Amino acid sequence: PVVPFLFGGGPVVFGLGVGLALLGSFLVGAGVSLFTGRSIVYSGVRQVAISVLAAAVTYGVGRVIGVSVAG
Repeated sequence: PVVPFLFGGGPVVFGLGVGLALLGSFLVGAGVSLFTGRSIVYSGVRQVAISVLAAAVTYGVGRVIGVSVAG
């Protein structure tokens, strides 16, 4: 997901990064489905939801403790 940022910045690059992160999360979940016996879609969507929740919590904690990223 960080590869697009090697070529620049801005909203398009950010969107590509987010899209690649979501795709990667889905593929990991789909891979897990091979071991759990659940459907590929269920496991993929579940992993995406867990990843989005983890990102939201991380963002929230950063906001609470006052972390900022200089651009």
